[in-house]
Amino acid sequence: MATGRPDSTPPASGRPDADRRRALEVLEGLRSYLVAESAMQRRSEKSMNLTVNDISALRYLLRARERGIAVGPKELGDYLGIQSSSITVLLDRLEKAGHIRREPSPFDRRALIIVPAVPIDEIHRAILGDVREELVDVAAALDDDESRTVIRFLDRLRDAIDNIGDVTSQGPKRPSR
Repeated sequence: MATGRPDSTPPASGRPDADRRRALEVLEGLRSYLVAESAMQRRSEKSMNLTVNDISALRYLLRARERGIAVGPKELGDYLGIQSSSITVLLDRLEKAGHIRREPSPFDRRALIIVPAVPIDEIHRAILGDVREELVDVAAALDDDESRTVIRFLDRLRDAIDNIGDVTSQGPKRPSR
């Protein structure tokens, strides 16, 4: 077991104990925030008459549109972790509500891509959802360097999460004894 002394053995992760503790504190703070944000999102869903998957799909599509990436139904279903029959129902619902359009793929005339039908000036509001001034005040208190650090961290964390496969296939890594 590492004791924090220079001659001690580092934990199985290869990180010093202090680095691991700090990382876990950051992730716990983020987890706590996500619980609060999830509760706020559920309140918003009720008022907007959208499901969690509807909002997740729209955010994914809007993010892809900003990056110039075309998204098909299969890719969206894979991202959301839902079957093709469920993605069809979701897309039918979003299309009927005017949130998306199905268009022919520019790459394969037999395929469709899903395009968000949100006007350009509403993209950021749609991605962020119900942005309260209280939240804007907290973010506005960050200086430029802090803002860039937070954004870079969250983007990297999101990308890491997006690249994790089946989360049930691996349990938490435990240090060997």
